[in-house]
Amino acid sequence: MRSIETFVNIDAPLETVWDVIVDFDRYGEWNPFILEARGKAEAGQQLWLRMQRPAKPREEVHTPTVTVVEKNRHLQWSGIIRHATVFRARHEFLLEETATGVRLRQREDFGGLTMPFAGGMIWRIEEGFLLMNAALKVRAEALR
Repeated sequence: MRSIETFVNIDAPLETVWDVIVDFDRYGEWNPFILEARGKAEAGQQLWLRMQRPAKPREEVHTPTVTVVEKNRHLQWSGIIRHATVFRARHEFLLEETATGVRLRQREDFGGLTMPFAGGMIWRIEEGFLLMNAALKVRAEALR
């Protein structure tokens, strides 16, 4: 299993940051990594995500399932490619209120038989998280 973890401090109210994260219909307006998203932030709901990893010309569509929703705290979804033994991923947004706003931790855990060959993919996903964090910060701070 491999993991990616990124952090960003956002100078905006907790509720504002949460609302930006769960408003999937508006991802296309601000998100450079998940270019389009559809679905609801409700446990058991399947999402539709059109993504483009940095330095990768081809877009990808993923359909993970929302597994955890704790309003203003934690959103998690999980997905597989072909079969869980081949490739699986669990993505999380964890929000912590600070004196000046929110500290967002974005994390993804990967597993499966393809992991020994996924080094380049993991690096591009981490770059995508960093781009997404920066854009989320701009979006939430503009809405405060």
